[in-house]
Amino acid sequence: MLPKAFHPHPSLLKARFVTLYLLFPLFSSVVFVLGMMLAKQAIDLGVTPWTGTFFANVWLALFWAGVAIVRGEVLPVEAWGDAALIGLLFVLGQLFTYLAFQFGDVSVATPVFGVKVLMVAALTSLLAGINVPANVWAAGAMACVGIILIQWSSGPAHANARTSRRGLTIILALGAAFCLSLFDVFLQEWVGSWNSYAFLPVMFGAAGILSLVFLPKVDGPKRLRELKATRWMLAGTLLMATQAMSMCYALAEFGDAPRINIVYALRGLWGVVLAWLLARTLGTNEATLSRVVMLRRLAGALLLTAAVFTAIAA
Repeated sequence: MLPKAFHPHPSLLKARFVTLYLLFPLFSSVVFVLGMMLAKQAIDLGVTPWTGTFFANVWLALFWAGVAIVRGEVLPVEAWGDAALIGLLFVLGQLFTYLAFQFGDVSVATPVFGVKVLMVAALTSLLAGINVPANVWAAGAMACVGIILIQWSSGPAHANARTSRRGLTIILALGAAFCLSLFDVFLQEWVGSWNSYAFLPVMFGAAGILSLVFLPKVDGPKRLRELKATRWMLAGTLLMATQAMSMCYALAEFGDAPRINIVYALRGLWGVVLAWLLARTLGTNEATLSRVVMLRRLAGALLLTAAVFTAIAA
């Protein structure tokens, strides 16, 4: 028989299991940045953001359709309306995300997505009829300062066009964060009554069908070859679909949207750091920016990350 020291207390085992699901959003936070850096390569070559949205949603729809076929389980028809509404929010969030990366840099848009955790906390409180805690409002103020630092440029007066594009990027990123915050809250709330393996195929099936609206603006295989963007778009959207699967599974299976989004918000840091490190390799705009500008963006990302942790402080 093993000595007593080799038998962990049951509460410790439970704590390890409970926090294990946070590895899903941690994985997603890294894969999101890598996926968007590759997708942005394609967008910079002339591919439309509608193409990225369409492909990413099609991959998700096909994967979850396969899950439904293998399991042979179908969500009851009365829940299809809820699943379709959540699917619509996901499509809108994805579209705003790709549009944000069309107009701006990865190191600008990605940290702004960090405010999503504040939106999730606020929406969860408001929809439940609970007052928003003071620490959430304090975190919101920190997030605003972080966004200002990311927006601030040290360029000359003729850089107004770039400043305007950064402003548009931030607005689109905030729009994506809001749509996906509603998505998280509703997914956590509505999937609880159903098996997540039955709910998610219908939800992503609806997202895939809704994405067919984008077909007139989607670049076909021939156009992608002409732009030499096929590998970038396919790899980027597959990674984006993978990180979305990981996040949605964690939300549907474990709930706890605030904590999951706290870990997921670390993509703001990865967005600045990886964009800076890989700028010359990928030839992104970050390679042309001064060290001062990138340090300001990093400071803004750190403030947004600090805001995330402040939002869940006791």
